[in-house]
Amino acid sequence: MLVKNIFMELRSRLRSCNVYITTNVDFKKECNLKISIQSDCIVLNYYDNEDTLKRRDSLSSIESLSDYSEEESDITCMIPIQDFCFIIPNSMSCLKIEKNTISFRVLTEPKNGGNFYAEYISVETENKEIKVEKMNVNLKTESDVKFLCANCSNIISDNFVKFDRILELPSTNLDMSEWFCHGHGHGHGHTSQKDVLKPKKLDFLHRLTFFVVNNNILSEKVNKFNSKRTVYHCNRCLAWLGLKNKDTVKLYNADIKILDNNIEKHVFSHNNSIDDVSADDFIYTIESMTREFNLGLQYTMMCKIVLECTMSATKKQYLLIWVMDRELQVLRNIENKNENDKVMLQSSFLTKILYKIESEMNDEVETWLSDPTVVSTDISKSMFCKGIDHLEHMSLKIPECFRYTNGYCISYLKA
Repeated sequence: MLVKNIFMELRSRLRSCNVYITTNVDFKKECNLKISIQSDCIVLNYYDNEDTLKRRDSLSSIESLSDYSEEESDITCMIPIQDFCFIIPNSMSCLKIEKNTISFRVLTEPKNGGNFYAEYISVETENKEIKVEKMNVNLKTESDVKFLCANCSNIISDNFVKFDRILELPSTNLDMSEWFCHGHGHGHGHTSQKDVLKPKKLDFLHRLTFFVVNNNILSEKVNKFNSKRTVYHCNRCLAWLGLKNKDTVKLYNADIKILDNNIEKHVFSHNNSIDDVSADDFIYTIESMTREFNLGLQYTMMCKIVLECTMSATKKQYLLIWVMDRELQVLRNIENKNENDKVMLQSSFLTKILYKIESEMNDEVETWLSDPTVVSTDISKSMFCKGIDHLEHMSLKIPECFRYTNGYCISYLKA
């Protein structure tokens, strides 16, 4: 099979499609390849012959890199695309062939009527919202539970705990003075969120993928071990569990388990999991913050997010994320489902982002954090590491020469 992997970014509103094809052939400088752009498919013809002819530049409907006919080709591969869109045959541009990759851009016709210059757009298309997977809370007020270190199962709670209240916290980027109808004895709206949201002993306050509890529910041994620490660690295996603030502790879902009826489980679970709790939590955090930021602004603003990871009392790492496309339709080849010389495609929707890792506070990080349009939150060490691994893996979907722009790396959320 000529084609190894196909990845297409289909932007129906812009009527364009970026095509990235990885092949099993290491193309030479003067390769014999013909790319035929038809309205319902893309056809590749490869000629494995040493009597090569020089590549000719062309932007026609057929990108002819060889003077051979289709009948003479050694390998032919067809990529049907009519199930998703129709291509304008004379629209190929930005052709680039490097090593074993082929990339180019084509224009598309709308499938729901009209043409490239005029189109019928339904109301449902205009009101499209970001789809955030539902997160399940596996904790009830009537449950007696113990808190465990997810790494070594060390019990960190003070025996069993039964919470009186389980409440969801508002966004950390809201003005907390607007969350209450009166001051609660804290002044006139100048109190910080940490003071306002100080949990009582049997309060369980949660948001995104972390929860805040009073440290009185945690064992004296673990509290004593962390008395002089900013980062809350397991006293047995030293695993990173959360962050401490006076008499409250912010714990993270991926690093903590609860023991409920002799069953160990995480507090939060996701319906569509990728089999890694930290990566699931990482994706959910970004999608939720993007949706909160863009409510009512889906097509007017791009969201910028700073994810902060506290490594120690004096050291933090930062992940700068710029959400470019929140519902980008991508077409990929279905593995192990090829019909003769045809490569079958499947459609899914991903979030396309630019990201950059900063190991310390610098001018760029400071500029982002001081920008009122940028949202930020703390994440756990495991989420930070697993999240970066996920982004690096997803960036492999496109050729290396297209993965970087202006110092940022291009990647996608979800698998």
